[in-house]
Amino acid sequence: MKIRVRLSLLFILCSTASLLVCGFLLLRASARSTIRSAEDNAVSELGMLKTSFSSAASKNLDAGASDAVRRSLLVYVFQSYADDTFSGSQYILRRGEETLYNNSGYAPEVLLDGLERNTVTWQGEKLFAAGIDMDLLRETYQLYLIRNVTDLYDSVARLRLQFGIICAVAVLLSAALILLVTSRTLRPLKTLEREAAAMGQGDYRARIPLSDRARQRRDEITTVSESFNRMADAVEQHIDSVTALAEERKMLIGALTHEMKTPLTAIIGYAESLDRAKLNEAQREEAVSFIHRESRRLERLSQKMMQLVSLTDGEDIVLRDVSARELFDTAKQTLKAVADRQGASLSFVENGERFAIDEDLITGVLINLADNACSAGAKHVTVSARERVISVSDDGCGIPPKIVEKVTQPFFRADKSRSRRGGHAGLGLALAERVAQLHGAQLSIESREGCGTTVSLRFEA
Repeated sequence: MKIRVRLSLLFILCSTASLLVCGFLLLRASARSTIRSAEDNAVSELGMLKTSFSSAASKNLDAGASDAVRRSLLVYVFQSYADDTFSGSQYILRRGEETLYNNSGYAPEVLLDGLERNTVTWQGEKLFAAGIDMDLLRETYQLYLIRNVTDLYDSVARLRLQFGIICAVAVLLSAALILLVTSRTLRPLKTLEREAAAMGQGDYRARIPLSDRARQRRDEITTVSESFNRMADAVEQHIDSVTALAEERKMLIGALTHEMKTPLTAIIGYAESLDRAKLNEAQREEAVSFIHRESRRLERLSQKMMQLVSLTDGEDIVLRDVSARELFDTAKQTLKAVADRQGASLSFVENGERFAIDEDLITGVLINLADNACSAGAKHVTVSARERVISVSDDGCGIPPKIVEKVTQPFFRADKSRSRRGGHAGLGLALAERVAQLHGAQLSIESREGCGTTVSLRFEA
């Protein structure tokens, strides 16, 4: 059962129960008050009859008269008062067990059943009976009032029926209103269900529209809708980043496959020559040297590729306060080996600067940049540090201005023939830029064709 149906039923049941309870109590109190008022009026009428009859009888009765005369006179006076009523009540006058007057046709002792006042159902009619004693000429008489209150009880019954009809109409109207209000109030939940289903099917642009009025209300449903929209934004951003990462991986793998195809083909060709062809010693040495050189190049290519992939995954790095001298001392031996292999000189310049860095990553960047510089034909490479900047400068061939912005792309090479001869795959600057991003630094390249290149890492303050 849907939540709006459950809530509507709950509201309808609660409102119906409240209406019935309140109406029942009010109707009951009103009926009791009406009946009690009618009974009290009848008792008051009986009291007034007693007073009037007692006064008139005392004036007209003679103490010395015979019993028959007194009886006749009492009946006559009582009848005059009994017949003069406009209330529709009927009266009974008794003395002991003797009934002197009765225009009701009922036996009062049966109706009263020992009570002073009582309401009973007699032959399908509601009768109210009340009795009172009266002392007259040293004798005790009983006055009784009988009133038919069937119409009063019928009016109460009609009132109950009217109340039932009114309650039924009110319940139907309130049910319709509750269903309408609940449906309108919970409409954002229906939208939430639809948009969540769309998101589950891959539509990460799904959002719940919120009007300015809804935002001003700031109720729970609006809060849930806003939370869903924020979650959808986060999911979409995450999906976009994952998609972009997957596309980048796809491009990297495709580029790596392309890069590995040529050396692998050559290695396979030389290996088949060694296995099947009769080669002299010089040819064998050339083939073995080529296989070794290309295998090492493939090894370096795979290592750099793995490093680039791990950095792209956003692995956390630990920054440590390192002095420029300590950093240069760590990289100096490897850098000199790179420079000596290319016949280049190497110098370091620092003045006690300190940087918050991952030493291993920055050392790798310096080695890559120095290796690139030597491959570009540099005769001298300078590694320097100044305030918030670490630079590698060379006097090599430089980079054409039109491709400076492209050299940080994976597998991009300005001079493909020279890069292949030097065993470079175009990953060095891509790694350097990623390392700079992880450090919150900016990688900048300044180059003049034929004059040299300077690559700098500028750290934030």
